[in-house]
Amino acid sequence: MNFINDPNFKHSFIKDVVRIDYRTEVPLQCINDYGYSYIMFRFGKFEAYDYQNAPIEIPKVFVKGTGDFFKVKAYKNSTWLSVELPNHCLHNITNRIAKKCRNQLIDLYDYIDPSILDQLYYEIFDLTDISSITQTLDKHLHQFYGEWNKNLDSTLLVNYIYKRKGLLAVSELSDRFPFSERSIERMFYREVGSSPYRFICLVRFNFIIRELEQQNYSSLDELISKYNYYDHSHFVKDFKKFLGQSIHIYKNDFNPLLSSALSREYNKM
Repeated sequence: MNFINDPNFKHSFIKDVVRIDYRTEVPLQCINDYGYSYIMFRFGKFEAYDYQNAPIEIPKVFVKGTGDFFKVKAYKNSTWLSVELPNHCLHNITNRIAKKCRNQLIDLYDYIDPSILDQLYYEIFDLTDISSITQTLDKHLHQFYGEWNKNLDSTLLVNYIYKRKGLLAVSELSDRFPFSERSIERMFYREVGSSPYRFICLVRFNFIIRELEQQNYSSLDELISKYNYYDHSHFVKDFKKFLGQSIHIYKNDFNPLLSSALSREYNKM
């Protein structure tokens, strides 16, 4: 598996671009949610299964928002190109209620002129450096960036949750921003794709698992306390919720896809 990205990636809209080339067949690997939206390009043969192990159809170009973990099996000589976008982009691209799009890979051809996507799809396949890939994305999609990146009511709240590393209660959002807790619930249902509580837990988990992956702690109990978990069992429940496995299996399971993802910077503001 060849994992291509640019650690110094900068763009006015796109958060990150990653290309993964599979030289050999790779068994099912878990992909967790990071709270972003994605446009993804599939080249070759893949199989995908949701958190309930139900098969998922994979369009050749799709958009995905916040959801549960899923698993992907890649076949030899296949390629996966991931374009990471701000959370609000799923709602802006589709104009659909984000919660109803959970765990769906939504065909981007339903929202963009097929001739534009066809040209982009075939041009981008042979590009193996992030700069050229990004320039090609810009060439074909820049006309949509303004609408896709339009801030929503949830945008400031989501950015604040990232800034706080998920170390806050839902009530802090209504204290800090001019929305009631009930309004925030409805807002997140419509624009984010999860409840505010779950999104807060998701962001916190993504920060703690990076420290776990990088072994940036002296003891697990210290790490659990740092991220305001009640106790070890509380952390174990989040592990199962967001990765579908125990900590023991995670530590003993070879998952280069997840390890590569966790090595990248989280929350690129």
